[in-house]
Amino acid sequence: MRGFPRVPLTLLAVVALLVVSAGTVGAGPNPPLTDWSAWQKYFTPIIPPSSQGPGNPIGMPIPTANPSNDLLWAWVNALNANTPAPALAAHAEEVARGVDHSSIIGHGPTVGEPGAQNQWANGNVLRIDRNPGPFFETFSSFYGVTTRMIPNLWGAYAYRGAGSVTFDAESFVKNEPASANGYSMKVAGSVPFEAGISREIKVTPGAQVKVRVMYALYDHGGTHGGNTWTYDWACLGVKADDNDAVWVNGPWHGQWLPLEYTTKAGPQGRIMIFLQVMSPLPENVNAYFDNVQVWVNGQPYTGS
Repeated sequence: MRGFPRVPLTLLAVVALLVVSAGTVGAGPNPPLTDWSAWQKYFTPIIPPSSQGPGNPIGMPIPTANPSNDLLWAWVNALNANTPAPALAAHAEEVARGVDHSSIIGHGPTVGEPGAQNQWANGNVLRIDRNPGPFFETFSSFYGVTTRMIPNLWGAYAYRGAGSVTFDAESFVKNEPASANGYSMKVAGSVPFEAGISREIKVTPGAQVKVRVMYALYDHGGTHGGNTWTYDWACLGVKADDNDAVWVNGPWHGQWLPLEYTTKAGPQGRIMIFLQVMSPLPENVNAYFDNVQVWVNGQPYTGS
């Protein structure tokens, strides 16, 4: 693993802000306020180990212990009518593709040219000419150690699977090197987990703020014992001041695709961006984020 600049632990104060709301996916333009103290107990900050301490949670997440058969089927049987719509969409996509289908980013036979290209990428690589920027974040600078690599100025968190989920600087599924050293942010796990990264920015109060990120989900196949699984998805959350975050979901696997949301900044001008991955089953989930863009009143915001 290539080395990256280490961020002082003082910057990990970002972690204190990582309290994801209970807001409903697809909520309206004015999300409700939440009593944040009621949610903090569900949240685990992910802090890389360093010379100053063992980090949190203590220990490395690999290898992941295989679940017992009883536990495995308890997770499967928990899927019911209340299963989130993005999980069902991911499952339906996998069923429609059939067993042993080819994929661009994933298992099975590789999709060749020109089928491996889409509007944004050539196979696993986001193309510069199709993603011209400017960008707010290209994930070119990280701190931590392997399986606990966190982008500079971001914090990482988990609601489930904190001890097993991994965070890494990815050098295969990525943007083109000339745009940002050729890395993306990877969040992965093989147990049920809900985890991601977050960062807060300050903008003009009342401004219109649009956030966009590219995501890719590894098409892992998801067939076990003759049954098709694949229920994992990625999501973008955007939170203005102390309002609940609003979530945009990405359940589609095997290629780079965008997630985008526009909101109005509150009186304090605080905007928090969440990049999160959800998996209700112990699947081989690998999710990638890259090329975050932010516009404030139509003008690109680069953090300067």
